[in-house]
Amino acid sequence: MANPIRRFLTIGGCSTTFLLLTLAPFALGQSIGLPNQTWSAEVIRTHGQPVIPLFDGWYPNEDGTSTICFGFFNMNTEQALDIPLGEHNYIETDYPGLDLSDALVPTHFDPLPPRYRHVFCAYSITVPEGFNTSHRINWHITANGQKLTTPGKVIASYVLDEPNSDGRGDIAPLVTLSDPGKSVRGRTGIHEQDVISARVNEPVILGAQIDHRDEVVWVGWAQHSGPGHSEFSNKEYEIESGSRTETEVRFSEPGEYVVRMQTIDDIAAFEFYCCHTNAYFHINVSN
Repeated sequence: MANPIRRFLTIGGCSTTFLLLTLAPFALGQSIGLPNQTWSAEVIRTHGQPVIPLFDGWYPNEDGTSTICFGFFNMNTEQALDIPLGEHNYIETDYPGLDLSDALVPTHFDPLPPRYRHVFCAYSITVPEGFNTSHRINWHITANGQKLTTPGKVIASYVLDEPNSDGRGDIAPLVTLSDPGKSVRGRTGIHEQDVISARVNEPVILGAQIDHRDEVVWVGWAQHSGPGHSEFSNKEYEIESGSRTETEVRFSEPGEYVVRMQTIDDIAAFEFYCCHTNAYFHINVSN
């Protein structure tokens, strides 16, 4: 069995530590209410379970700011959930004057991925130098009637190696979206400069150049937010480093979407919380 992963969340206003056993077998049957949950993979179900918001850690930046990183864990193997921003999916902070309106909070949560047990650092928020150990950014999610909260903070025990780890000798892949264009490593990520236009149920091609010193890298695509559903021609796979990768995606409804691409040298490396790169594509879908 893999090593357990411990993370903080809040149930009914009280912080607690929960346990995720990353390779335990799935369980089936009805959903389990929060007071009766033991936080392990034994409570995973096909549907009816919550989405757990996760504080994955933080990292310092050269300019004195810090970046807080959030992921999530969908405890359903078949049920995808769409939770629009609002009373069931929101962030708030106790740091005076911190504007969170541009935070790229996800609203679409795919079912539990087949080879890793939570979506690592799906989005990040950079906080000013004055944000200290007493401050928090709280992410609240209510899914299948169950509300959970995770507090993002900048305390030493949760600092992340970014974008490389000297201890493991690893480094995040270098991602380029436009040619010529800016190239980025790490979880803060890179955004496609232009909004992409698409039509309902018609394919649009998304792509990126990925470079890494290893010969092969892993790539995964997901809908991050948007009013409808998406279908990808390639969802997750491995490619040769130094090459361009592409996927076709179709959207079921008009509206504004964000697609998230993540890449790492080896999917197993997610367990060590270093080192992957995020890329975000903003798409405007019309009829």
